[in-house]
Amino acid sequence: MLKRLLLSFTLTLFISPILLVQASNLSKQLLTMPMTLTTGEVITLEQYQGKKPVYLKFWATWCKPCIEQMPHFEQISQQHGDNLAVIAINLGINDNLAAVQKVQQEFNLSMPMAIDNSGDLAQAFRLLGTPYHLLFDKQMNLVHLGHKADSVLDNKIALISTDKQLDLLADNAITETALPLELGVNDNKTQAFLFTATWCDWYFKDSRPSSSQQCIAAQNSVNILTQQFDNIAWQGIISRLWTGPAELANYTKKYQVKHAIAIDANNGMFHQYAVKELPSLVIVKNGQVILRTSDFSEPEALAEQISKL
Repeated sequence: MLKRLLLSFTLTLFISPILLVQASNLSKQLLTMPMTLTTGEVITLEQYQGKKPVYLKFWATWCKPCIEQMPHFEQISQQHGDNLAVIAINLGINDNLAAVQKVQQEFNLSMPMAIDNSGDLAQAFRLLGTPYHLLFDKQMNLVHLGHKADSVLDNKIALISTDKQLDLLADNAITETALPLELGVNDNKTQAFLFTATWCDWYFKDSRPSSSQQCIAAQNSVNILTQQFDNIAWQGIISRLWTGPAELANYTKKYQVKHAIAIDANNGMFHQYAVKELPSLVIVKNGQVILRTSDFSEPEALAEQISKL
């Protein structure tokens, strides 16, 4: 019996480090989350586990810092691509394949590209703003999280590409902690959700001028519609990207918002209703979407549509 115990203990000493090396602090859900590339290929973090580290970068074509970082992004791909899986993920918000391909061509981007059309990836990895860098070691432990393409990121990439061990981030670094919105849904009353952002009117002004105008028109229109249709429960749902209480307060004052409005702090509402265009109006009755639009260019026509619901 003693010999067996000693043998078991000896084997444990040799086996445990190997098992620990292969372990990941990511959930199975994150490891197996499908990322559909523009080529149609579907990849996961799990398929790289034990083979090579992974560098994920979330971006948008209208995100100015993202575009400024593109030469750096391609340089990383060229310099470390043999030892590091570099993957780009476009948000899919106010974006499309043509816009993505234009940026790819402009900067000769060579890394695989995914477009998060469902919003599942942004939700799973707790995206709070772009650009968004996530670096995983060979065992798929998160070792870097940030928005800057700086020397800290470069040093970690250089080390991890040569199998150097890095300090791991906390297990809950990308775990959602914000609570869902409590809207007091009343199934007996029609509800209208205006999905927008505190910054979309001014940030889109140069890169997406038509979207900028729609953002302005949307809030102005809803301010009027709330008075016309007081039988509907109106609610502004604000994107959490780059937004906190101060930004919400400024926005509310700027547009003299009278209806209920709140930040979708855990992105649950945006994800639930698959909102990929800012702004969007979603009208719901008895849990069913009865109207969805991102066109606010003709307020009278929109009011007529709503009157027929």
